[in-house]
Amino acid sequence: MIDFDLNGRKVALDETTVRRLRAKAKAGAGSSSMLNDLAVILARALSEGKPVTLRRAEARALERLLDRDTPPPARP
Repeated sequence: MIDFDLNGRKVALDETTVRRLRAKAKAGAGSSSMLNDLAVILARALSEGKPVTLRRAEARALERLLDRDTPPPARP
């Protein structure tokens, strides 16, 4: 698990999720410098395994990726 501090809110993500989010950030890096920065931060988090504190813009970018990464609830 890798711990993130998103503007005072603590979030722990498993390594597989962080790798997936890094790939998505890297894929969008050509059109967004924030996604490029986030991809670098996520790569560092994976290699170092230390808690990561994100600035406001980086936290928003990560939250958007998390929202897109979460599957919608199943319908009955």
